[in-house]
Amino acid sequence: MVTIVISPRDRYSGVLECIRLVYKHTPMPFKLMVLDLGYPNGLRDQIEELLTPYDNARIMNLGLMTPMRAITKIRDRIDSEFTMLLDNDSQVTEGWLPPLLEVVKDDAVAVVNPLTLEKEGVDQGAMLRTHLYTNEIRSIDVSGVEYLIESKSFRRSLPEALPKEIRPSDMFELHGVLFRTSILQSLDIPDMVIREHIDIGLQLHRLGKLILSQPHSVVIFDNLGTRMELSDMRYFFHRWSKKRCWSSAREFERRWGLNFYSEDAMYLWVFRRRIFLICRWLYLPIPVANKITGAAARIYNWFNPINEPLKDPLEHSKRFLP
Repeated sequence: MVTIVISPRDRYSGVLECIRLVYKHTPMPFKLMVLDLGYPNGLRDQIEELLTPYDNARIMNLGLMTPMRAITKIRDRIDSEFTMLLDNDSQVTEGWLPPLLEVVKDDAVAVVNPLTLEKEGVDQGAMLRTHLYTNEIRSIDVSGVEYLIESKSFRRSLPEALPKEIRPSDMFELHGVLFRTSILQSLDIPDMVIREHIDIGLQLHRLGKLILSQPHSVVIFDNLGTRMELSDMRYFFHRWSKKRCWSSAREFERRWGLNFYSEDAMYLWVFRRRIFLICRWLYLPIPVANKITGAAARIYNWFNPINEPLKDPLEHSKRFLP
């Protein structure tokens, strides 16, 4: 059996549709845990009403906190063999679960990625395109200092351009990922808002466990395209504050003795999303919001220049793991 854990990532809204699609597309039996990390009262009431007909669901009231801290608090209450971590702005699709379970039958496999597609949103492009198939940890030497780089294969490719076979991956992303529960419960889960998936990927490699990507299971995430409510924005700004991002980078550095190339780009990433969300909250269309975001980013970069000594760092990088 699998336990599906739904947690906020960037927002609160989206959780109702996330739950509806879980029940529509997931064969019984399964268990559902909905993590309440500060949902507004009205939305909490709607969640409770939606779950009333089901005896396999429960809401965990944890209060305002980051997703990783919440997972740490509830993981020991999971008694199923497998756990699906699903962000509340992600949507499962028809037939998503059996392909994941088929792959994780191998005891050496700890984690299975579904193919994660993204809707058009803060990154303008096709209406639906690839967000994550596989990802790789790479390293680069800059003036004698080693830095890490995350590289995603087929990033922003159209879904039909992807290979169809199962492939190994160095890590995962939390939009949707299946864990062997015993592994999830044994990990040292970091209280981080960035790089947490890379930290866990490195831990799994150290344990000799495999992460595989299964393209026949598809999860779609919102990519901030849907307009947020004020309560959503409060949660986003809580999770993605510059202080928390900086602290997470320092925690990763403390744990692994490594940092990421061009850390400044991360703070620009957060700034861009803040501007985009405000534009969308003002009901500006996605193309207009992206143009304003781009202009604001150029101004930000003028006053906070990003330190990128290499024109194409990925070209100069090498695989980090053996």
